[in-house]
Amino acid sequence: MTEETFGDGPDRLRADILRIWSRLLETSDLSIDDDFFDKGGDSFLATELMLELRQVTGKALPDSLLFESSTVRSLAQRLSEKESPQPKAAVRVGAASDGAAPLLFFHGDWTRGGFYVEHLARKLGPEISLIAVAPHGPGGEPIPPSIEDMAADRLPAILAAQPTGPYRLAGHCVGGIVALETARLLMKLNHKVETVVMIDSPLMIGGKVMLGPRGEARDAVWASDDVPVRPLTPEVDWGLEPYTERLAVYSPTPLAVRLLAIAGEFDGRVWTRLSDNAALQETYGAHFDLVTSRINELASRLRSWLSGNPSLDSSESLPPLTPTSKDETSPAGSSKPEPQQSLIREHEDKALASGMSNKEIPAPTIGTTKHESLSRRLRRLINYARR
Repeated sequence: MTEETFGDGPDRLRADILRIWSRLLETSDLSIDDDFFDKGGDSFLATELMLELRQVTGKALPDSLLFESSTVRSLAQRLSEKESPQPKAAVRVGAASDGAAPLLFFHGDWTRGGFYVEHLARKLGPEISLIAVAPHGPGGEPIPPSIEDMAADRLPAILAAQPTGPYRLAGHCVGGIVALETARLLMKLNHKVETVVMIDSPLMIGGKVMLGPRGEARDAVWASDDVPVRPLTPEVDWGLEPYTERLAVYSPTPLAVRLLAIAGEFDGRVWTRLSDNAALQETYGAHFDLVTSRINELASRLRSWLSGNPSLDSSESLPPLTPTSKDETSPAGSSKPEPQQSLIREHEDKALASGMSNKEIPAPTIGTTKHESLSRRLRRLINYARR
């Protein structure tokens, strides 16, 4: 740790921050100008850091502060100001790129501040700058009553961060859906939207979440698992029900935009039907893998797509949704279609037989609307990611 004499005020605050960093990062080789993420800080450590800074200062500090001030010097300066830092719904991460439009990334992480976008920005490289767009809810922010209202509420902050197009939007989980609806609003304002990327975004039809091959395979394991789902901490659990309720009543409509759906846990085909210029990439990673252990893969996919790689402009050759032989995506090796997916395929077949195109097929209604399946699934996925 840098040898300095610390007094009161900002100097004492620098000393406190250095001590916290040294303990969290498990190193004394730190200076007040080191970047927290460059020195090994990850999303978990960033969350712990913000919790401790709130305790030290007694202030309700927003998570966006660490995106803006990631060195001891800059943090101490901000924290010593008379007025408390205010949360920012859209904040630039890293340096701006030369010429190219930034990527508006709706990180969708209401539990840990979305700090993984710092690592994503580094993996994307200097050619692609990133603006992180936060979900609603953290810090007591009210959650709008619908997905469309979430997009409308974030629009002013987005226009302030990037006043003119072209716009490139991406998002993980619900963040991808808010990105889609934000693109719709931008286009209504006659802004050019270059592309939208939806990363494992769930869609609920008739109260049930649509699963991809990975999700169906995991369900086969969970179906025989009698161990109850572990409860989450209040900080994590509070967002599941309100977001699930908004998803349950959301119904997407077509949008003329270049769209990429990256699907893992959830079925991405439903999103590609919204656009005539859409592509689907399936991965067998779990829901959180692409923003954690496989973030290099996500960065690679994003770079290729944003560069206009023609090899990604059409859907990949995909395995059938329900396998007809025993393999890794077949529930217990059965060839019998899962009832929910079977009903959906029957609905689609009838629609196609009546002369509809894939883009015109309306969502079917399946049973009574229930939210427990998605919120319970997300609890399982969060528990799985923590192991």
